[in-house]
Amino acid sequence: MFKKSALDWWREEEARTGLVTFCRDLDLALGSGIPEGMITELCGPPGSGKTQLCLQLAVNVQIPQQLGGLQGRAVYLDTNYGFFPQRVQEMAKACHNHCANIALLHKLNPEETLAGFSEATALDNILYSHVTNCTQILEAIAVLQNRLYDGEKIKLIVLDSLSFLIRNTITRSMKRVKRVHEILTLLHKLAHRFGCVVIVTNDVTTRISDVDGGGGERPDVPQIVPALGGSLTHKVNQRIFLGRDESHFDAQSQAPPSYVASIEKGHFLPSVTVAFRIEPAGIRGVKREG
Repeated sequence: MFKKSALDWWREEEARTGLVTFCRDLDLALGSGIPEGMITELCGPPGSGKTQLCLQLAVNVQIPQQLGGLQGRAVYLDTNYGFFPQRVQEMAKACHNHCANIALLHKLNPEETLAGFSEATALDNILYSHVTNCTQILEAIAVLQNRLYDGEKIKLIVLDSLSFLIRNTITRSMKRVKRVHEILTLLHKLAHRFGCVVIVTNDVTTRISDVDGGGGERPDVPQIVPALGGSLTHKVNQRIFLGRDESHFDAQSQAPPSYVASIEKGHFLPSVTVAFRIEPAGIRGVKREG
């Protein structure tokens, strides 16, 4: 008991680095990328970029430490067949080229610096499993825990999508809450114990609420809210809402559509919204004009 002081915990937090997204504005808003040691929820409707960001992170987690990366492996628990190996290779090729340029910029030998990271090794460093029910997820987490205790350098755990699994396999609301709590408690322990980045994705749903809160004459207003509600809110450390940026939509434009990421529940972070794009190379920031 009392093996660590509050100062020890603070120093550990300060020493941790984040997992970069390749959207500079989002990384800066988060501090230094998506933080280690906690659960981050990516929430949004279909087509908002949740899975694309997960795939990008599964590549980026492999960036060598010499270039500021975590240099670890990823575990990808897929519930809805959203994982596409060809897309990962496409992102990995672009990431490798980017890292080679960064190495040259810092007068490093790209071949030596990137010896363990390439388009060819990217998929091998992602441990993939398709899970169809909660029992399989719990079994996968147990296996993952053993591998972490054995010293395997797994730095990213992705569960895409938790809401799809829960809503399609469990009908009773109380059982849903119990299962979500059980799964996220285990993932939080792994994140905290081993300094992993944990990502869970969640869909959205519509909730009708009384705008004046008092049951007056004003009509009820639909609100877009996370699908799993409060059962998830209390177990995640930060929430990032993703969606298309409809304000800049141009059907005639040849440029890729713009998306927005809003940090709604941050780890001591203010609420902020940034723009990003999904390009052939992967997730990228939107260049500012002027």
